[in-house]
Amino acid sequence: MKLSELRQQTPLVFNYANYVTPQLVANVVNVIGGSPIMAREIEEFKDLVSLSDAVVVNTGTWQREELPAAIKLMQLANQTETVVVLDPVAVAIPSRSVPVKSLISESQVNIIRGNAAEIAWFADVDFASHGIDATGDGDVAYIAKLAAQKTGAIIALSGKKDVISDGESTISIATDVPLLATNVGTGDALSALIGAFNGDSISLDNTVRAMATMKLAGLKATKKVATPGYFSNQLLDELYLLPEEELEDFIKQEVTHD
Repeated sequence: MKLSELRQQTPLVFNYANYVTPQLVANVVNVIGGSPIMAREIEEFKDLVSLSDAVVVNTGTWQREELPAAIKLMQLANQTETVVVLDPVAVAIPSRSVPVKSLISESQVNIIRGNAAEIAWFADVDFASHGIDATGDGDVAYIAKLAAQKTGAIIALSGKKDVISDGESTISIATDVPLLATNVGTGDALSALIGAFNGDSISLDNTVRAMATMKLAGLKATKKVATPGYFSNQLLDELYLLPEEELEDFIKQEVTHD
């Protein structure tokens, strides 16, 4: 959907969020025009999923006893044909891959958003990482395409160069916004933003528009502030004020088909 449609429809985004970044995630969904809800209580899932336009599952602070609940949540979303976005934080660490393997084997994931190292794990490609950060170098377009082919999901690889692929078509946004990497949680917020834009229908175009929205807002914020603390607040302001026409122009200029 276009930005004006999102603001008119106000998609409800259910975030099974980690405990580090829920405030930023909720704020990003809210200022762009969506409606965020955060919950981890399994007894609420059926009611909340029935109301939601997207479900976003973040494994950043997973606990083993919560895994059945996360699986149940995604299965409920599958039953209602609600888009499921998976944010597999630091999945390349063996212990972190445990919940992700269960989630993707027992439910359908429509979109996977991660950095290059995280997406490389799905592609069975080695890519250096340090904690939650990707530190390696490689052909990110190839990695995203291969991951999409192996998982059957749309891949949203974010970083200096964003790559979006469904295994056939691969699209890139080469605009680098370094301050986005300095704020823990902007990736989590991007995953929720992707859920919001795909709330009406799951598509490559909707995913591209979500990622372009974050890149453009980040670019505009860096023209006004130069440090991480101010950047976080300015990013929210730029998302809130972002004109649809400017976003569409940015997409025409910066989005390329690989």
